Amino acid sequence: MPRRCWGNWIARLAAGLLVLVVAVPAAQARPMDTALQHQLLALYHRYNAAIVAGRLETALTLRSTAVRTSLAAQFKTAQDQQDYLAGAAQMVPDRVELRHASINDTGDKAVLIVLADKRLSTGEAQNELDMSFVKEGGVWKLGDLVQGPGPAEIKHCTDASYAPLSAFDTSKPVSLAGRIERVSAFSDHTLVVLLTGNLETCALLPNAATLRQHGLDPVILQPYRYATVTGVAAKGDPQKMMVNNITVHAEE
Repeated sequence: MPRRCWGNWIARLAAGLLVLVVAVPAAQARPMDTALQHQLLALYHRYNAAIVAGRLETALTLRSTAVRTSLAAQFKTAQDQQDYLAGAAQMVPDRVELRHASINDTGDKAVLIVLADKRLSTGEAQNELDMSFVKEGGVWKLGDLVQGPGPAEIKHCTDASYAPLSAFDTSKPVSLAGRIERVSAFSDHTLVVLLTGNLETCALLPNAATLRQHGLDPVILQPYRYATVTGVAAKGDPQKMMVNNITVHAEE
């Protein structure tokens, strides 16, 4: 989709105009029905059961072609396989709580995001686990498993209030990419909280009416989509920025 551009943001912001560059993929992920959520979670649990039982071949039949190809290149010896089993078994959680589920428009790729709880010798641990699934030959397969920080490990941004340009350091542009965690609409601005690693950033955009005037439908700013932004950081607060460019990506 073509980008929309309204000129130089810094030069025109003083005149009360906010300029954005926006790019949004034509195909966005959509919510997943409950039956498919249960089916994919059951697939993940079957994989875990095979891992815990030491049945590596059975476990691998549940994985996607891309994952199996990657693992096959790593398995040089029988010890490599045993090491993989041991590491995978350590990642098997005691309990998972579904946070988000989506599927692409063509119905062959899906994502589940869960909070995974596991009791360790050091105490209870909780992490986010992002699971991708792909349909191959009409059968769902488990793709990549990516572990992220749990809620207690995230350094939240705390200042979501609007501030004038003078509160930002325009001599030091910043850019970052992250997942949209939450979006809040205020009378004078729109707050988009981005998560990069375990660090949140409060990114400020114009209010909804101004966004629409510039051709940006605020509906595209949805949690769990990914965004790349550029702008300027707040003076004294590296976790707050004013945005002049934003690119919103579909969920993978």
